[in-house]
Amino acid sequence: MDIASGVPPWKGRDNKEVTLTAGFSKGMTGIANQFAIDKGWYEDAGIHLNFVDTINPVAAFGAGEVDIADGDPGTYIPAIVNGVKIKVVSNMWRSRGAYWIIAKPEIKSFADLKGKKIGSAQPIGGMPLTLMEVLSQNGIDPKKDVQLVPNGVYQSAYATFESGEVDATIIHQPFATMAEQAGKGNVLAKTWEFMPKYQTGVLVASEKLINEQPEVVERVLEVYFYANEYAKTHLDEFLPWAAKYLNLDEKTARTAIESEIVLWENDPIVDKNRLQVTEDLLNQYGMQRDKISVDGTFDNTFAERVAKRLKLGKYKANN
Repeated sequence: MDIASGVPPWKGRDNKEVTLTAGFSKGMTGIANQFAIDKGWYEDAGIHLNFVDTINPVAAFGAGEVDIADGDPGTYIPAIVNGVKIKVVSNMWRSRGAYWIIAKPEIKSFADLKGKKIGSAQPIGGMPLTLMEVLSQNGIDPKKDVQLVPNGVYQSAYATFESGEVDATIIHQPFATMAEQAGKGNVLAKTWEFMPKYQTGVLVASEKLINEQPEVVERVLEVYFYANEYAKTHLDEFLPWAAKYLNLDEKTARTAIESEIVLWENDPIVDKNRLQVTEDLLNQYGMQRDKISVDGTFDNTFAERVAKRLKLGKYKANN
């Protein structure tokens, strides 16, 4: 399958029409998948999507309200262990945390953070854990040296930073770029450089979908990863769309997207060891009470087939 040709694998194939309920990320976290949705690629592949914005995807899965979703494995894996009928079926397009720590211009180093208020996004989960681990690696005790403030994500987090409610924050792009370009802040850390083995992005599917329509799971992953690889390799087409989607000028959108291109791996196949590192860190920081083994929480069957078909991950021609 040559993605450079721009001919998707579902073209000319007899795709059975299905309707699914999906919980897909928006913003930078879901940007190329939203590109696929906008271009009608899921529809072209016979997949009609109903979308849900859910605060608690685990409860929605438990109630049978969602068929497939993306998100943080730290949310899903404990649920799987505790009996929720879902499984991790692939990585997201990037699986390392694309988080940035930005601070007021006068804060030049981690040492300058002592005594300051830092936005932690949420009270628990991958973003506050990442923040605490990066602070710890840089000589700051997150429980004693600073005050952590749950300040939301994306625009909400940036608003608290702009208003001075917090002196620094963990945040996604494009807000790190926006802060730098406006002279309102500087980047203290790209967090993935401190936590390369911490996994933050997976796709999960209900066991009902996996057992009853396995071909559909594979088809969703096919569209998802084709779209992400297409966007990455057709930036001249993708960036103008992305700028409009993010409500940014094209230069800012390009800077934000290219600043994270190293994370844009498009490798569907889940690495068990990285999942286990994630669970162990959550336990270490008190965000999960019990130690959890990731054995049995994921199924790489579909990811392997899609990676092979689209020549991704270990199946790339240069590997």
